[in-house]
Amino acid sequence: VSYTHLADAGVNLIGTIVSGRPFTRQAVAGDVTVGGSGYVGSINGARLPWNYSIDLRIDKRFKQTINKESGKAIYYNVYFRVQNLLDTRNIIGVYGFSADPDNDGFLTSTFGQDRIEGVLRTGRNVANFEDAYNWRVVNAGNYTLPRRMYVGVILDF
Repeated sequence: VSYTHLADAGVNLIGTIVSGRPFTRQAVAGDVTVGGSGYVGSINGARLPWNYSIDLRIDKRFKQTINKESGKAIYYNVYFRVQNLLDTRNIIGVYGFSADPDNDGFLTSTFGQDRIEGVLRTGRNVANFEDAYNWRVVNAGNYTLPRRMYVGVILDF
């Protein structure tokens, strides 16, 4: 059995584990444009959850002779890379008042309820206001990126 076809090939599996990073809990809710104020506990006294990721890379190097007399060759490495192989949705950021990555807690706070009452007094649709606010709160930056796959070629000459 010949394994020469596996020469210059590689498989790499990289695991990363990150302990919960610190953040400061906010005492008073504020809308998404302003943020909250004050703090609960100590500065950087709260922790985000731990997160982990596994990345994969498979590659193979090939040689293509350009000039047989001089022996000059081009080497190319074909690879397939997957970042976040398990498609893990890790939390990397939260809103300070609610400590939640998806909800800043403003609409349920006294300030938010006052704002909703103001919308009611003007005769506008509260559901539309809440929907528009929630769209603004959605923050993809609070989670790690989803699984991403790359195929590529690296040329060496």
